[in-house]
Order: sequence, then structure tokens, then C-alpha cells
Amino acid sequence: MQNPKTIFSLICVFVLLCSLSLNAQVDSLQGKSYEELITLFEATMHTNATSAEIYAKEAYQKANILKDQKKTGTALYSIAASKYYLGKYEETLQYTDKSLRIAKAIENNKLLFDNYTLEGNAYSNLKEEFKALDQYLLAKKYADLLQEPINIITISVNIAYLKKLHYDHQEALEILKENLIQVEKIPENHPRKQLYERILLMNIADTYLRINNPTEAARYNDIAMNSCKNDKLNTACVVILMNDAIIKYQKQEYDKAIEISTEVKNSFLMLKSENMAVTPYFYLGKSFYKKKEYEKAIENIEKAIQLSIDKDVAFTDQKEAHKILYQAYTELGNTEKAKENFNHYSTLDVKNDSINMQLNNTIHKKYDIVPLQDEVALLDSNNQKQRKLTKYLYISLAFLVIIFVGFFMWFKRKQGQNKLRFQKLLVKIDTLEQQKKESVTPEVTSKENTNPVTDENVLQILKGLEAFEEKELYLRQDCTLSYVAKKLKTNTSYLSNVINTYKEKPFRSYLSELRINAALIKLKNDDKLRSYTIKAIANEFGFKRSETFSRVFKAHTEMYPSDYIKSLENQKNK
Repeated sequence: MQNPKTIFSLICVFVLLCSLSLNAQVDSLQGKSYEELITLFEATMHTNATSAEIYAKEAYQKANILKDQKKTGTALYSIAASKYYLGKYEETLQYTDKSLRIAKAIENNKLLFDNYTLEGNAYSNLKEEFKALDQYLLAKKYADLLQEPINIITISVNIAYLKKLHYDHQEALEILKENLIQVEKIPENHPRKQLYERILLMNIADTYLRINNPTEAARYNDIAMNSCKNDKLNTACVVILMNDAIIKYQKQEYDKAIEISTEVKNSFLMLKSENMAVTPYFYLGKSFYKKKEYEKAIENIEKAIQLSIDKDVAFTDQKEAHKILYQAYTELGNTEKAKENFNHYSTLDVKNDSINMQLNNTIHKKYDIVPLQDEVALLDSNNQKQRKLTKYLYISLAFLVIIFVGFFMWFKRKQGQNKLRFQKLLVKIDTLEQQKKESVTPEVTSKENTNPVTDENVLQILKGLEAFEEKELYLRQDCTLSYVAKKLKTNTSYLSNVINTYKEKPFRSYLSELRINAALIKLKNDDKLRSYTIKAIANEFGFKRSETFSRVFKAHTEMYPSDYIKSLENQKNK
């Protein structure tokens, strides 16, 4: 056994040598210009993201010395891009945020386009696809302004990618093929033409693979592979090779699929893109499962799942991965593990259906977990348990039907109540509007009797309150009893007493009533205001929190603001 001190010494020497090597690399860049460093970054971004990050950071230092905003923003974007290719998506977003601030300040549309596109890619890999779509749409706005075909193609490809992930395969194929034609029109000497041809070809192939059409997939993927003959250790080319492994798998050439998947996995590790090794591990597992080598299948698929968790990357095949694990563990007789993976599978099935319905109008693939549910029941089955399970299912179904019917009846009743309340509110609003139109102010009187107010101080305060209401000062968020007292040149105690006596309510109720009445009238007459969020509407009428506004609105009207707005819209559309 090795002496621990000796091992520790060797580790220290290794770390020191790595540190010296890195310092030597950084020192060797000192004499290079900003432009040379950016050129080095672009040359290594797809083949060695670690080196690309070093070049980008050194370029950032140079840009700071030059005090050039455009160069600083570009260098920050370059650091973000290198972080992206290293699979550090959260850090990517930190740097794009810094770069975007500069891009907005100097109004650089190209830098804005690049950053929003990269943010979309990062969010997509972080499984936040709705945020990704938002960023792609922002990028599209700047692509349209730039009128550069390659930029418009970039966004189209990214949106097609999201559609493809969520089973809108036909539309994804149409977008990708249309853009492939556009790329072919770009001059041969364009620096990004070959890259975009590869990206489009591999995405078309991948989309065909997702609908189990390996023949068409191979037709496009082979063209992409031919372009990679002299450029194999390149991220795009390794992904294209992975497509070839999947084609072999779908053609039931499992040994070949295992061989290519292993090569792809090793290539990603060499490129320091471990996060991208999820797919080769998954197809190694699938291929071993088909060969009935269940232990190897489990080992590789569990590696794929764990890697997606460790690196926090999207694993779109995770549902299928748990299904295969369930089946493999069942074959090995491990009931506990089989059940565990089936539960994961079922949960993902519901979650994925929800996301797909929101992101696409049409779902081209339906999930069916009923056969697997039957198999789970058989894991610890006998006829008696099966009958008991069926009985429980019927009881649960009946219970759900009762809940649904009850909810439906409650909902219809609530609708009727809201309709009646809304009609009453309209009458109230008409009265309020009529009062506002009165041109002559009636003599101030006490509500308790019809005698005019004779106390000069009280009269002065009541007239001051009239002016306070006319100027709508009650809509200020800082409107308090102290604020009103100061405006009317009196003290809070006396003002509170006058309001209690002559308005017949405490100051807080008086203020809330003014605000809610104003909200009722303005929401009725202002289409634009109705399109605001409840929080924004609350702020418009003096409330700091939307929850307080909703609660007070409900107390005064017996309806929530959202129900009132909905009723107004329904009335408008009749």
C-alpha cells in the first residue's frame, strides 16, 4: 500500500504543475491584441471550450483597459458562450445579463441578438422552455432589424427545436427544411455557412428519428457526416455521430449502436462537455436492454439520469429511461426498484403532458401508461389483490365523479351569484357616475339630520374633504389620516371625529370606499386598464399590495376584481 504522505506530495506536485501550466498559458497571451484573442476564442469555442474561456476572459481584460464598451460587451458574451459549451448554464446567464446591460446602453442590435439567443439556449438546457421561447422571440425582433439571413435562420432553428421537443414534429420539419434551402443560398465564403448546414441537417435527422423514420434520418445525417470527415472532434460533428448511433439502434443494429455511442461518450468527455454525455449513456442502456444485458442497461441509464441531475440539464428522454429501468428491474426480479421507476415514469407522464399542451396547440403523440399500470399491479399480484385493487379504483372513480359534479354545481351557482352582484354593481356605478356629473354642490348637511352644518370648523373640514375627493388625492399610496389632516390644516383626532360623525364611518373605511368606487367606474370605462395585472390595477388605486386590494374590493362589492373585470369583458363581447 502507498504511503499517504507520498500520495499527498504527488497530488500537490500535480496541482502545482497544472497551476504553472495555466499561468504560463495566460502569460503567453499578454502580448496578444483584443482582436487576436477574440479570433482565438472563435476558433476554439466548439472544440475546446476551456481554452475558449481563457481567451474570452483575457479579451475582457484588454477591453476594460481600452475602455471600449462594445468590446467589453462582446467579451462578456464570449465568456458566456464558453460557459454554455462547458455546460455551466447558470453562469452563462450571469454573463449574458452583464453583456445585455452594455448592449442596451450602446444600442448594439447584433450584441442584443447574440445574447438573447444564448439565453434562450441556456434556459432550454435548464428545462425552462417557456423562458427560452421568450428569449428567442426577443432575439427574433433584433434578427428582423439586422436583416441578416443567418440570424433569422438561427432563431427559426431554435424555435423549431422547441417544437420538436414537444412533439410538433411536422411543423419542426417544415421550418428546418425551409431554412436549409435558405442556408444553401448563402455564399460559400460565409464563415458560419458550414456550421449552420450541419446544425440544420442534424436537427432534421433528429426530428425524423423522433418519429421513428431512420431511413429519412440517415439521408440527411449522412450529408452532415460527410462534412465532418476532417473535423471529427467538434461539438456539432459529435452530435451528428450520435444521430448515427440512434439510426443504428432504430435499425436494430445494437452492437453498432453500442460501438458508436461509446465513441460519442468518450468524445464529449475529451471536449469537456460531460453534460452532453447523457444521450450516449442513454442509448448504451437502451441497446444493452435490447440485447437482454439488463445489468449493463441499468448501469448506463442510471448514469444518464444521474448526470442530467448533477449537471442540471434537460433530459427529454427521462420518461422512457424510467420505463426501461422499470422493465429491466422487473426482468431481474427486483420488485422494489421496478415500482420506484414506474412511479417516476407516471409522474413524468403527467408533467410532460401539461407542458406540451401549453407550448404547442397540437400534440402529435399521446402517452399511454395503462398497460404499464396493469404490469405494476402484477408485481405483487394474485387474484384476490387484483379484485381488491379494482374495487378501490371504482370507489375512487365514483368519489372523483361526485367531486366533479359538486364542483360543477358550485361553479354554476357562483356564476349566477356573480351575475346578480354584477348587475347590482352596474346600478351602483350609474348612481356614482350621475353624482360626479352634478354641476351644483349641495349644501353640506349632517347625515343624521337635514339641518345644515353650522360649526365653522366642521364646515371647513367637510369642504376640504370635498376638494380632497374631487382631486382624487385618495389614490395616492401615501394617503393616510395624517396626510389628509395636514392637507386640511387640522389634527388627526379632530379629523377622525368629523369623518366618523358626518361620513358615518372610520377614516380607513371612508378611504377604501373612495378608492373602490373609483376603481369600479374607471375599470368599467377604460378597456386598457382592464388589461393590466391585478397588482398594477391595485397600484393605480392607491393600494400597495394586490392582496389588500382584492380583499377590500370583495368586502365592498362581494366580487373579486378579476370576476368583475371578466363580467365587464363578457358584457362588452355580447
